[in-house]
Amino acid sequence: MKVEQIEEILAREELQIAPLWKRFVAFVIDELLISMIIIGIAWEAISQNSQDIEIVLKIVSDYTFSMLGIALVYHWLFVKLYGATIGKMVVRIKVIEVALLDNPSVMQSFLRSLMRLLSIILTYIPFIFILSSKIYQGLHDRIANTIVIEIK
Repeated sequence: MKVEQIEEILAREELQIAPLWKRFVAFVIDELLISMIIIGIAWEAISQNSQDIEIVLKIVSDYTFSMLGIALVYHWLFVKLYGATIGKMVVRIKVIEVALLDNPSVMQSFLRSLMRLLSIILTYIPFIFILSSKIYQGLHDRIANTIVIEIK
């Protein structure tokens, strides 16, 4: 769907696109939560080797795939079930699918989460799409046909 069509739908339904600062704050909150989960999982191994930074870095790198998996599932399930992750809930924004203006489907949520994760792996470069879009759609939003709106 074209940006103009999306803007028309949003205006008709009196919905507003989430501002960038709210998306950024939600992103930081979610990343901190995921990091805390990983630290909790790896805490014993890290605390036993806290004197040797090389071993700690090795432990952290060993948990990279676990962190990516947890992030994928976290974003997928929260967006599907609630339309928002915990970070988005805190700043009162929500992900909706463009056609129905409702929570994304299971497949859309999964695709959005997967593409978001890929954006992170690609050193955040695809997030530049957010800045280049009048309605702040990231690559992951465009592919999943979703947008992020403010909750009134």
